[in-house]
Amino acid sequence: MLQELRIKNFVIIEDLTIVFTDGLNILTGETGAGKSILIDAISAVLGEKMPADVIRTGFEKAVIEAIFDTTNSIGVLDLLKEMGIDNDDDTLMLRRELFSNGKGRCFINAVQVPVAKLKEISEYLIDIHGQNEHQNMAKTSKHRELLDSFGNLLNEVNEIRSVYNNLNQVREKLSSMQIDEKEKQRRIEFNNYAIREINEAKLNLNEEADLRSEANIMANSEKLFTAMGKVSEILNGDDGVLRLLKKADQNLGGVLEYDPEISNVSENVMNALLSLEDAAYFVRNYSDRIDFSPEKINSIEERLALIGSLKKKYGDSIEAVLDYAEKATRELEAIMSGDEEIERLQNDEKVLVKEAKTKAFALSQKRSKAAEVLEKKVISELNDLGMSGTKFKVSLKMEIANDGEIESEGKRYILYPHGLDKIEFMIAANEGEELRPLNKVASGGEMSRLMLAIKNVILSSDVVETLIFDEVDAGIGGKTADVVGKKLKSLSNTRQVLLITHLPQIASMSKTHYFIQKGKTGERVTTSVKILNRKEKVREIARMLAGEKITELSLQHAEEMIAMSEK
Repeated sequence: MLQELRIKNFVIIEDLTIVFTDGLNILTGETGAGKSILIDAISAVLGEKMPADVIRTGFEKAVIEAIFDTTNSIGVLDLLKEMGIDNDDDTLMLRRELFSNGKGRCFINAVQVPVAKLKEISEYLIDIHGQNEHQNMAKTSKHRELLDSFGNLLNEVNEIRSVYNNLNQVREKLSSMQIDEKEKQRRIEFNNYAIREINEAKLNLNEEADLRSEANIMANSEKLFTAMGKVSEILNGDDGVLRLLKKADQNLGGVLEYDPEISNVSENVMNALLSLEDAAYFVRNYSDRIDFSPEKINSIEERLALIGSLKKKYGDSIEAVLDYAEKATRELEAIMSGDEEIERLQNDEKVLVKEAKTKAFALSQKRSKAAEVLEKKVISELNDLGMSGTKFKVSLKMEIANDGEIESEGKRYILYPHGLDKIEFMIAANEGEELRPLNKVASGGEMSRLMLAIKNVILSSDVVETLIFDEVDAGIGGKTADVVGKKLKSLSNTRQVLLITHLPQIASMSKTHYFIQKGKTGERVTTSVKILNRKEKVREIARMLAGEKITELSLQHAEEMIAMSEK
């Protein structure tokens, strides 16, 4: 149940907190006062997409918070557990922050989550029905969900969905394995050739870099030999650096005893001498390692050419070429053993199709029985709502197709994740009219009443505790409005109902009445909400009856309406 709504800097709302009660919460006020903005704010905190212009002019951020009592919301508690979010005190807080740059943040009990998580949990919290939307009633997918929910068929739907998914997986594997014999032979030959060519090359992972380094040395061997000869002469010649350093070391050694500071210089000369002796040794031996053999150069170039050819065919590195050989080996093994695997998968497919057929037809029969009961109950509700003579039908059809998965009595039917049935609500609002799809023939008022009728019928199986109706009473009046009000009040006995209305007959039945008005804070227009006491409620109902000029007669009439609703 929605306990509290906090809104800051949203459209024309500056800073507003509303505490809601159980039962029937009625919201009234002049047109343009901001009633529907409250619904938009609730939609925002439930994860609906919002444009940046909902942020109050002059501010960088809008914030909406909604606090719920989840004591009886088993679905919510299970979902929070899946998300790893604590809900120890049965209080759930959703928070949505919208920024002027189009970005935003979402929180569930102070834990930041993606906006998709808000939408996911909102399905268990609030069901919003707008005056012009009726989006759920317009979607045929919703019709199936409503029928399955009414008939307690969700377990059966989940079972058929599981079989459907398994069947698809088996067929995808079969499709990837079933190739004609010519293609099969071509792939065997190609893989055998690739594996043989790569294995015969006996590649090493670091081989190419080593070969290129060796080739570079050999290509520049003359320069290297000449340079090393000169360096050797400089280091080892009669007047070379090493001989001079040795003389320096001897001279320093002869005078160490006279001045301790000379020891540091002597040590540095000795270190230099040792380093240069190592260098001289390397230089002397380096020239002997330089191979001028043309055969060696040709061998390296041929090896690099082979590696380049393999890389061009099988990958952009030696590692990729070796990986290709492994994949080709696995694919070859799969092809060679594929006939047995294909036979096994084909048997699995037959078993799953048989299981799907059994479950799907059983589900269709249960849906047909549930549809008959739903039709009768909805028609009875519609009669109470002033739509006597209206015909309501739940259409269940199986779609025939040449490639349908399920065969029965010489016909093939398409299997869907939810079974075989395409379900659609049909209506004929007047006697003598043909039944037509609901979303094509129902007016706004008819859709409102039909929705209310279905809500009353399926209430026992509906997991949502809070229902919001945004002027769904549009297009009705008089006796029908009185009946709709009573239905809404009856609905509020077991569910929290929030209702925006312009009809005094319905507003008079509220348990809690909220008056929304537009005013000014400084030079800025802002929306405020006030909970009305009984005297204020009488005056508001009188305003709705008579307009701005409230008379004693309208006050008396309003008092009578409220008194009648309290009986």
